[in-house]
Amino acid sequence: MSCRYDNGRRGVHVRRSKGFAARAARWSCLLLIAGLLAPLMAMTSATSASAATGDNVGISAGSKVLWESDLERIAELDAIAATGAKWFSLDIDWASIEYQRGKYRWAEVDRVVLEAKSRGLKILGIIAYSPKWARSDDCPATTTHCLPKKAEDYAAFAKVVVRRFGNFATNPAFRGAVTAWQVWNEPNHYPFVQSVNVAFYTYMLRLTWTAIKSVDWAGSVLAGGLSPAPDDPAGKDMSPATFLNGIYFWGGKGSFDAVSNHPYSFPCSPLTVADWNAFYQTLSLRWIMAYNGDAAKHIWGTETGAPTGADVGSCSPFTGAVSVTEPVQAVFAAQYIARWTQDWGSFTGPLIWFQIRDDGTDPMKTDNNFGLLRRNFTQKQAYGTFKWLMGS
Repeated sequence: MSCRYDNGRRGVHVRRSKGFAARAARWSCLLLIAGLLAPLMAMTSATSASAATGDNVGISAGSKVLWESDLERIAELDAIAATGAKWFSLDIDWASIEYQRGKYRWAEVDRVVLEAKSRGLKILGIIAYSPKWARSDDCPATTTHCLPKKAEDYAAFAKVVVRRFGNFATNPAFRGAVTAWQVWNEPNHYPFVQSVNVAFYTYMLRLTWTAIKSVDWAGSVLAGGLSPAPDDPAGKDMSPATFLNGIYFWGGKGSFDAVSNHPYSFPCSPLTVADWNAFYQTLSLRWIMAYNGDAAKHIWGTETGAPTGADVGSCSPFTGAVSVTEPVQAVFAAQYIARWTQDWGSFTGPLIWFQIRDDGTDPMKTDNNFGLLRRNFTQKQAYGTFKWLMGS
C-alpha cells in the first residue's frame, strides 16, 4: 500500500556520482528499518514541547493570493489572522517580480506583505520560479518551474528581496516583515524544477545563504521545501531523505538554519506509523541531520493538509482516491498540530497548513479542495479546530 502524496502537480534527469548513488542507497536501506526509528520516536516523545500556540502554527493562502481581488485577498488574510495562527507563507515569485534582468515589479508582493504584517502575521518567504531570461536552456516554454541556468542569478535576486523585506530593510514599513526564507519549493519533485539536480541545488543553496546573510544575519534560511515524493529509478523524483542526504554529500552543511519539509499523509492519518507516511518521514530527516552534526537545527513543516473533495479514499486498503471528509480533515488538523508542536516540539519549527480557502469548486479536482474554508468563504469543521487549538 502507498499513501504517498502526489496530486498530479508534481523532471527527469538526476546527476549523481556513483559514490553518491551508493551512499544514498545505503541510507535508504537504513532509514526503512523500523528498529532505527523506534528509539528516536521514544526520545522525541520524552522531550515534548509545550502546547500549540499561534507562534508555531501557520496557514498559507496559496500562490493565487498575489493575484486575487482586494476583497478576496483581505478576507483570506482576515480569516487566517482570526484563527490565532501567527505564521503565513508567501510565494516570492521571481518570474513575475524580476521580469527583466535588473528590472523589478513589486506591487503585488508589496501589497500582501504589508497587509499580512499589519495583521501581526510572521511571513515565511518562498523564493522560487525562474523568469524567462534566467531559465535553463531545456526549460519548457510553458512553465516557470525550472531551476535557473546560473545559481548566481537566483542568489542575487534573493539578496535584493531580503534587503527589501528583511530585518534590516531600508523602508521601515517593510522592515522585519519577512524573517524566514525558503530556498525554492519542492526541489526534489519534477514539476517544480523539471530536472531534479541535488548537486546544483546545493550549490545554489550555498550561494543564497551567503547572499542572504550578507544583508540580514538574523534571517532564517530554510533548505528544501521537500515534497513527499518517492525515489524514482528514472530520476524523476527524489525522496526527502535521499535529497537531504545529497545536500550534505555535496557540501551543504552550514548553509541553512533549518530544513523545510512538506509532511502530507492524506488520505491516511498523520499518526499512521509507516515508512511511506511523509509525516513520519520527518523522523528520517531528523536522523540524517543528527548524523551530520545538525541535531540542534529544526525541521519546519512548511506545507501540509488534506483535501476534502468527492474522491474520498481510505488509508487501508488504499484505493487511489485521496480526499477525506470534512470531519476527518478536522481530526487530521488536530493530530498534525498536536504531534508536530507537542510530541516533536523539541526539534520542529512552525507547521503551516495548506491552505486557508479552496482554490475552486470542482469536487473531483484535488487541488480545488485543500481549504479550511470553502470557495464561498463558509467554514469547514477544520477551521473551527484551528481556532480552538489556537485559543481564538
